[in-house]
Amino acid sequence: MKFISFFNTFLIASILNFIFVLSVATTTTTTTTTTTTNEVTLIVNLNNNNNYPLNGECGNSTKSTCNNINDAINYFNTIAVNVGQSSTQIIYQQLNLLLDDGNYSIGNSTINFYQYNVTISPLNLNSNKVIINGQNSNNHNNGDNNNNNNNDGNNLSSMFSVIPFNGIVDTQSQNSYILISGIQFSNFQRSIIEVSTNYSFTDIRFESCIINQYNSNYSMIEINKLFEGNLQLPNNHLKINNSQISNVQINNNNNNNNNNNNNNNNNNNNNNNNNNNNNNNNNNNNNNNNNIPLINSINTIINFYQTSVINVIGISSIISTSYGEYLNVGFSDFTNVNSTYGIFQVFNTHASIGDGNFNNNVATNGSSVLTFSTSVIGVYSAGIARCNFNDNIGLDGGVFHGINIFSEDLETFSSSITDCIFSGGSANNGGSIYSNNIPISIVNSKFGDVSANVAGGFIYIYGNILSLANVSFTQAPPPPIPISNLIQTFNDGIGGYALYASNSSVYIKNGTFDGKLDNSIFCNGSTINADAYTSISTVYCSQCNVMVSERQVCSVGGGSGSSTSISTSTSGTGTGSGISVSSSSGSQTLTITSTSSTPQTSALSSSLSSSSVHSVATITTTGVTSQSNQFSPSFSILILLSLLLIL
Repeated sequence: MKFISFFNTFLIASILNFIFVLSVATTTTTTTTTTTTNEVTLIVNLNNNNNYPLNGECGNSTKSTCNNINDAINYFNTIAVNVGQSSTQIIYQQLNLLLDDGNYSIGNSTINFYQYNVTISPLNLNSNKVIINGQNSNNHNNGDNNNNNNNDGNNLSSMFSVIPFNGIVDTQSQNSYILISGIQFSNFQRSIIEVSTNYSFTDIRFESCIINQYNSNYSMIEINKLFEGNLQLPNNHLKINNSQISNVQINNNNNNNNNNNNNNNNNNNNNNNNNNNNNNNNNNNNNNNNNIPLINSINTIINFYQTSVINVIGISSIISTSYGEYLNVGFSDFTNVNSTYGIFQVFNTHASIGDGNFNNNVATNGSSVLTFSTSVIGVYSAGIARCNFNDNIGLDGGVFHGINIFSEDLETFSSSITDCIFSGGSANNGGSIYSNNIPISIVNSKFGDVSANVAGGFIYIYGNILSLANVSFTQAPPPPIPISNLIQTFNDGIGGYALYASNSSVYIKNGTFDGKLDNSIFCNGSTINADAYTSISTVYCSQCNVMVSERQVCSVGGGSGSSTSISTSTSGTGTGSGISVSSSSGSQTLTITSTSSTPQTSALSSSLSSSSVHSVATITTTGVTSQSNQFSPSFSILILLSLLLIL
């Protein structure tokens, strides 16, 4: 029996030991593995004339450089690694193209950066001698960019493009990133970059670039992106920073009507039946008006900072954008820009313009600076702050033209102008500001030496609310036509009055109408309320309610038309700390609040990063450590001792 007991004990111990050994053997421990794809940097030098096969290796050092940009791209295509983070997304690791000093060209082909993450910059830091010259298109050995040649065979294609390969529609979102830094573009007759996608996202940045002598039939930058109102699609991004654009001429080409933003901005014709003073000038879309903008975009957020634009003719606008969510312009100057619709032609997009200088600009339609229009209610607004406007001429609105094309609905989203100076310039209606069913607040601003040929020497407001706080009007244009002649000729409005208001509500706090200004306000079917700190000389009333310093100046039913001289005096100085007004029109109720102590602008921002390098996340794969259920050694020994004691 003892032998059997010992045998049983030995057998049980052996089985337990086997289980322990097996459990240890089956334990799997995998280490973490990280796969990182490095950036690729290729150097291009026009002078080395290195020998390498077609699509061969080049650019890895300053001695074995690529001979031109196309060769560098062709070589990269043979080594590029997809670092996309999903099975449906393709994007290649970052490519840095460093260009040695020289005069470059890429021929008549186009380099397609679809699904690329590329930076193009000078090899020598802060060099200003890297020039891409359009005049060299036909006389330089450019290589044959086989994978990216999208020349249509009829017209000069763009130099760079972002277009799905082989004409395939991008049904799934892909990302492309392009940064061009420190490069000069000269003597171009073709687009610099063209984007045409449906669902993909493209980020384009120009940093510290110079664009000079752009003479073309095409937009310099064109971004066409699918927009569907009910479908949420990512906005493209375009940023131009610390750059210069000069000496631009775009020639009208009826076969290349690529202004996709002719988006009802000919809508000056929507100036209701009361605007007889438009003189039919809004129908002047004559053959001299160009409909090609310098930058044309759809569904694109645009940031335009610290950039100067000078001497531009023959364009629809500098920037024409629709459904773009935001246009942000800051610390930029525009001089001698002659356009059809002004420097900025904006449709259904927030616009924010700040800290700029605008001098001697002319537009044949709209205004010379911002022509802002919207087709929806309560969504989009424009904000202008801390700008100087000198000698700007437009058709309706010398500087700002705002219109909601659905005039049967009252716009409820107020636009604003804050801390601005307007001097010189003119328009048919609204020497500086023209607003048709766009509520607008003007705060801490000065107007001088501005004129209108028809109505509103400084401001023309129709069909909505105008709020003025701490605003002065001085040195008006020549005296007006006599009232009798005015009524006989136009029936309403005159340029000699600083402010023309029709079917509107106007609220003035601490306003000044003085200097050489003999006539302050021409009121037509409107309500005007000025506080005790406002100085007004003459108000012309036609079916109006006008209150000045809580005194009824004129009222509806008080005559078909009358001119009233007003003398106001105050014992104190208006602080202009704020104004809050409420107005009703039919079933619509609108409230506007403007504060002079804090400049109000549209709080517009985009998700564009100021980083000089686009980052694409690397792929990281981590092994999983699996653990099976197992007996620990101490547990096995405990069981063995227990059995021995029992036996």
